[in-house]
Amino acid sequence: MDINAEVTPEARDYLMSLLAKQKVSGMAARVYVDKGGTQHAETCLAFCPPGEESAGDVRKEFDKLVLYFDESSLPYLRDMEIGVQGQGKLQCLTIKAPNSKKPAKPPKTFALSQECEALQVPHGNPTTLPEGATVSITQALGGSFTVNYKGNLYRLSPEVTRQLGFQSDAILFEPPEDGQISDQQCWDALRLVYDPEIPVNVVGLGLIYELDIDQDKHLVRVEMTLTSPGCGMGDIIAGDVKDKLLQVPYVEGAKVDIVFDPPWSYDSLDEEARLELGLI
Repeated sequence: MDINAEVTPEARDYLMSLLAKQKVSGMAARVYVDKGGTQHAETCLAFCPPGEESAGDVRKEFDKLVLYFDESSLPYLRDMEIGVQGQGKLQCLTIKAPNSKKPAKPPKTFALSQECEALQVPHGNPTTLPEGATVSITQALGGSFTVNYKGNLYRLSPEVTRQLGFQSDAILFEPPEDGQISDQQCWDALRLVYDPEIPVNVVGLGLIYELDIDQDKHLVRVEMTLTSPGCGMGDIIAGDVKDKLLQVPYVEGAKVDIVFDPPWSYDSLDEEARLELGLI
């Protein structure tokens, strides 16, 4: 993946001067984005001695200045510009990265840049998709992808999609001022969990039967069901529910119980889900 980045002549000279002061032969700089694709994204520049760059980093030269760009940050570094402001001793670098806070949207079809662990849908069987495999995305919601490869569907976890340089609709929650677990944030977190085959979250599907918060133990318990008792992705969906709840401020533990009484039916869908599925 290439990058469209600009370094002004003044910034190049300023950076070259900083690197020279480190007195390390071959010293370069590395650019990366922390919490890319979120409102908390920060674009960072760090010294990078020879051999400390990551294997997937993209190396780019600006005359004699060498910069390494973190592979997973590339979608957020498009159209970035490094400049300087101020004069003399008050001079400092500026970094403009207009795409750092924008979720990176993957193309409909792309080749995997690395070997990827995946789960076959709907059975949940683990498999490995080879590097270079051309896949088409059928669903990209809640941070995970469902992709079609050679006629079969596979789920790529949020961890894998981040390794590929993509990030979907993730949320970073602000800690409530009262120090309590927010019921609303828990429900918002659950709305980030999607069925791998149906583009509707587990709340909209009516899979969540109960949500209890124990403020003293910092514990959240969820009672939920599945669209089918034989769903091979049940443990994966339950794991996603737990992982998303653990991202809510002050939640230290999450317990997910799967039940089948009462059984799920299409009557459980909320109005938004019915509209999404064309049932209204």
